[in-house]
Amino acid sequence: MNIGILEYDENIRNQLMEVVSNECPKANVISWDKEEELKQTIKNGAVYKILFLTLEKEAKSIISYSKRLQDRNPELKIIYLSELNESIFEVFKADPTYVLSKLLDMDHVKESIRKALQELRQAGGRVFTIINKQGIFTVPYVNIYYVESDKRKLNIYGEEGLVKSINLKISDFLTYEHGDSFLQCHKSYAVNLRHISQLEKYSIILKNGKELPISQSRYADTKADYVRYLENE
Repeated sequence: MNIGILEYDENIRNQLMEVVSNECPKANVISWDKEEELKQTIKNGAVYKILFLTLEKEAKSIISYSKRLQDRNPELKIIYLSELNESIFEVFKADPTYVLSKLLDMDHVKESIRKALQELRQAGGRVFTIINKQGIFTVPYVNIYYVESDKRKLNIYGEEGLVKSINLKISDFLTYEHGDSFLQCHKSYAVNLRHISQLEKYSIILKNGKELPISQSRYADTKADYVRYLENE
């Protein structure tokens, strides 16, 4: 899962980076000190699940931009950082997950992250989205049975077989889900936990009958992660 932070003040930015990284240790956390850098990163194809956006400068521009992002990606959770001024009224037009005061209270920051994560977990129609030069590709996570790394390609498989091949590393794919639905059982495979029918020593049987290998070095972690998943279901 990718989390982004736009904040001009270096001290506040570093504080947010530390708290977010502690609360979401498996997330890929990126920060910017310029609005243009954020926009360029997203223009280049990066997709974020949570964005912290400061309204210290050009508040209306930031809010308008964030609304466009949410139109393209309804899953996106926005956490604004704002002073008590006219911008505080504008943010509620953009469906914020949380609004933080620039006088940061770390407990409030943690609460905002947990609320965003909870909303992401509760979203019934979560989709995997890739935006690149070829266009926009989306597929509901629930429809993905497993993914396979094939040289420079990532093959995405559903119940009936291959769904799509895209240019993406398997490690980058796993950052989208924060590890709560998919686990990497082999250097070339990551499996959707909800579609596992049976876990045997060094192999996984999916509900559609497909068998995937578990590498010897990953067997203990794969088994432990699957047990945790079953306990939380």
